Amino acid sequence: MRNKKKTAGAAIAASAMALALTVPVFAAVKGDVNGDGKFGTADAVALCKYLVTEGKLKDASAADYNSDGVINAADLTLMKRELMTPSTPEQPETPENPDTPETPETPETPENPEVDPASENLVAAITFADKAVTLKNAAGNEVSADKAENVTVKDGTVVTVTQPGEIDLDGSCANGQVCVNVDKTAYPEGQVTLNLRGLTLTNTADSPIYVASIAEECVITVKKDTVNTITDGTDYTNADENSGAIYSCEDLKFKGKGTLIVNGKCTDGIVSKDDIKIWNGDIQVNAVDDGIRGKDSVRIGDPDATDNYESLKITVKTEKGDGIKSTSTTTAKSDGTPVNQGFVRINGGTVSIESYLDGIQGEQAVEINGGDISIKTYTGSLFTGSGAGGQQQQGGWGGPGGGMGMDGNASKTDVSAKGIKAVGIFDEAGTTWQSAGDITVTGGHITIDSSDDALHCGGSLTLTGGEFTIATADDGFHADHNVTIGTKNAGTYDDVQIYISKCYEGVEGVYIYQYSGTVYIVSTDDGYNAAGGADNSGNGNQNPWGGGFMSSSFGELNLAGGLVVVNSANGDHDAFDSNGNINITGGIYLCNGQEPLDCGDGGSYSINQTGGTYLSMTAGNTNLATTYTIKDKDGKAVATFKSAAGSPGISSKDSSTAYSGTSVSGGTEILADCPYGVTLGGTVSGGTQITAAPSSGGGPGGGRQPGMGW
Repeated sequence: MRNKKKTAGAAIAASAMALALTVPVFAAVKGDVNGDGKFGTADAVALCKYLVTEGKLKDASAADYNSDGVINAADLTLMKRELMTPSTPEQPETPENPDTPETPETPETPENPEVDPASENLVAAITFADKAVTLKNAAGNEVSADKAENVTVKDGTVVTVTQPGEIDLDGSCANGQVCVNVDKTAYPEGQVTLNLRGLTLTNTADSPIYVASIAEECVITVKKDTVNTITDGTDYTNADENSGAIYSCEDLKFKGKGTLIVNGKCTDGIVSKDDIKIWNGDIQVNAVDDGIRGKDSVRIGDPDATDNYESLKITVKTEKGDGIKSTSTTTAKSDGTPVNQGFVRINGGTVSIESYLDGIQGEQAVEINGGDISIKTYTGSLFTGSGAGGQQQQGGWGGPGGGMGMDGNASKTDVSAKGIKAVGIFDEAGTTWQSAGDITVTGGHITIDSSDDALHCGGSLTLTGGEFTIATADDGFHADHNVTIGTKNAGTYDDVQIYISKCYEGVEGVYIYQYSGTVYIVSTDDGYNAAGGADNSGNGNQNPWGGGFMSSSFGELNLAGGLVVVNSANGDHDAFDSNGNINITGGIYLCNGQEPLDCGDGGSYSINQTGGTYLSMTAGNTNLATTYTIKDKDGKAVATFKSAAGSPGISSKDSSTAYSGTSVSGGTEILADCPYGVTLGGTVSGGTQITAAPSSGGGPGGGRQPGMGW
């Protein structure tokens, strides 16, 4: 991944091949597009940037240099020629000068002596047909393949772009290819932009779009109101001894407001050995293996966009692989300089994934800052396994971060089918965690239906924003290190909103910090589990292919704020479980489990409450129909929610009170997809105050013995 800046000269060369951009024009001072009162090189640079959609014109009418009613590369060519001519009249055609000959500012043709000969053979548009391609320059005139200066044509339909620039592509071909192969030494800051304007391109023997070499990046622009389809074959290898319908050895960027359909019938759909940026467009990927794979990174949503990502939509379906992934394990250059690689970042847009394996996987990190994201993996949360997966041998699911485990869930998958996963860096043996593997979510709407963990990381998981709707056949949130929910001292209940309708365990990590937000969990085992035991479904040092927590003997649960409602199923299951201490310093907690609060494996730890309020009951979660309300010390409703009817007890250090059987009107409803009605504030009526002491089940020393199935 490189830090690249385009020079003005390179930009001018690139835009000389742009097709016409239809813009109303009016009489103006010719050439003065930047409105500074004079015509010079700065105007040519400004027009260049405009043609590649990277700039604006202060006076668009001045850019129509040949007065044909459109602004295009022909105008730019004429402007450059005049700037290079020693003596050029500033006003070549005015009514006041009757002796001025008729202006030659007509569309460029071979018969026009004023046309720069070099521009005639620069290809700006390619139309594919089954047996041949048609090449045209910026003026719309055909260019013969043997004279084309910036492309070569082989076998009639295999086109190689050899110079930086912008080229339009359309037509249909069953055996064609666009290859970008630009000499980096000759063009050290070169960029190629491929404008797809209704292209259907198939190649059964190679990658239909193949980027072999470009110094800066290859940009694929999907033009508005066009549908483009790229399809490869079922069995081939490309020049990189790999495969992918769109395959790049260099940085790859997608933008535009049209539709791009990519069918990866051999293995992957879109591949880059560097970075993939998807800024906008409707991108639909169907792949046998991975859908979108960028080695250094996959970035979705331009961080500088101002349109709220309205034109960004990504749909990925895979038959055997992951949905979106980044694979780099490089953490530093050879000189020791740190690098930021191996990550997936989503800033916005609509992202829909149906994958056989992991939905989103970042080797070192996954960061979500916004967007509407929906993921389904494997057979979804309805998956039920035989437990035989525990015999799976190393390599059965692709190394650390894989499937099954010994955490007590007998129905784990024998593949890694997690919703969102950050793997982490391990030693060569794959047994000892070194660094990274973090997931960070600051915003967005995330819906996951997974057969494996919904969110899983080998490092730490931090949730400071976002709305989550989770259903999983395994854990909701798992981190081999820390889990942090909310922001310290935020004092809010709606910054993070989590509804887990189905899971084995809800939130699992070594150190768990609950600071703000609202979490509603329905689990078949523990709701919150702070433990250092072997999970074997993640990444760690418990075994070389399954992983586990960073410690085998410790965990700590810190409850400092927010609202958490846990309903754990009947049986030996805890609402809140910690191998170490449970520290309650603030917040509201409904603890429904056989042991509502269970801490201290080995009997040396305790529940330490210095703030907050919790209700405890041992009713099980089969009938979540009773409404409960927590009121503050002034008698105002703080939160209302539903749980089971089960002889609750209360412990409060902030003078809060609790009532069962209440009804609420007004207020703010949160957890939009939760059917159990969580409301903040409002007016409460009816109900019976809860005055009983909390259950003593699972108190100090009441935990399980070490190693017993957390």
